[in-house]
Amino acid sequence: MNTKIQNIILNFFNNDCSLVELKTLLDFIVVEENYIQFNEYVCINYLSNLSMNQFDKASIIKDLESRIKQQEKKSMIRTRKRASLGVAAMIALFIGVVFYLNQDKIDIESKNIVLTTSKGDKIVLDHDTIEADKLEGLVSSKINTLVYQKDTISRTLVKNTINVPYGKRFKLNLSDGTVVHLNSGSSFTFPVSFIKGLNREVFVSGEAFFDVAKDSIDAFNVYSTGTSVEVYGTRFNLKNYEEDNFSEIILAEGSLGVKNILNNSGVVVIKPGDKAKLDYAQGEIEISKVNTVLYTSWIDGRIIFRNENINNLITKLERIYDVIIINSNKKLNDMFINATILSDEESIEDVLDYLVEIYKIEYQILNNKIIIN
Repeated sequence: MNTKIQNIILNFFNNDCSLVELKTLLDFIVVEENYIQFNEYVCINYLSNLSMNQFDKASIIKDLESRIKQQEKKSMIRTRKRASLGVAAMIALFIGVVFYLNQDKIDIESKNIVLTTSKGDKIVLDHDTIEADKLEGLVSSKINTLVYQKDTISRTLVKNTINVPYGKRFKLNLSDGTVVHLNSGSSFTFPVSFIKGLNREVFVSGEAFFDVAKDSIDAFNVYSTGTSVEVYGTRFNLKNYEEDNFSEIILAEGSLGVKNILNNSGVVVIKPGDKAKLDYAQGEIEISKVNTVLYTSWIDGRIIFRNENINNLITKLERIYDVIIINSNKKLNDMFINATILSDEESIEDVLDYLVEIYKIEYQILNNKIIIN
């Protein structure tokens, strides 16, 4: 393998390839004989054989093609900015719009914050402009936020669902004044306007922080897989990721009742500073005292780890940064980490470099996959 290709491979793993280099590597790797050389070279110099088996030829090619498209798109945008507002720029803009409208629907929904209306319309919420005419209810939009107003005329319960992918967060002001912060990898179903005389009911999967508006008549109920929470005015955090196989409620202020709806058990009332954890396998609600800041500071972009097991840390990093982390360093399994991450300011590379400094690990990045050696 010549030096030029070796240098391109180095840039590839450092996410520093130019458009020309990406195309050169793609042309090189599609030839089976060259791919074998590539595989052997990478196994020796970058990844262990075990880790390299995570990526076949098709995955590498797909990653290269994706990076080339991104580079070409950036190049098109730079060219468009330099061009005058003439016919050529209008044609380029048209091509860009057509490209956007024809992107794979699943990819859009997996990478963007998407609201699904009661009619089935899907609206991307984290673009500079959103399709406001498709939104239901009395609603206005701010940066990364939707604000709903009370509709005193409507008597029909209209529900919408917001899906927040890994790597992003979103905020909702519900029509009763309740504020909801949605964390990465969460889904939230809610009425666009609550109806007087009916309980205020919402459903969450993932993680959300609630600042519930007080109402002496209509209770506020939060449902998730296996758990229901009833409140009248309080601030609390609910975590219920399906892959965790447990629900966790942390009460910051007020009071609320927690119920295991899998076995229809009685309501357990918790106080500020309490954590209620429902393990689905055991079916019991366990109450313990905690520092609520450790569980709620994520709404401000601060992720605090205190005596955190490395595997729990990895799970949270995958959600925060929308990456896949493969830990090949078994020594880390017995370690516990203390750290605070400013997720809005620090990249995953910043976090990994911290681990390199403290725990002397090594890592490589391939597309959105990270291998810790």
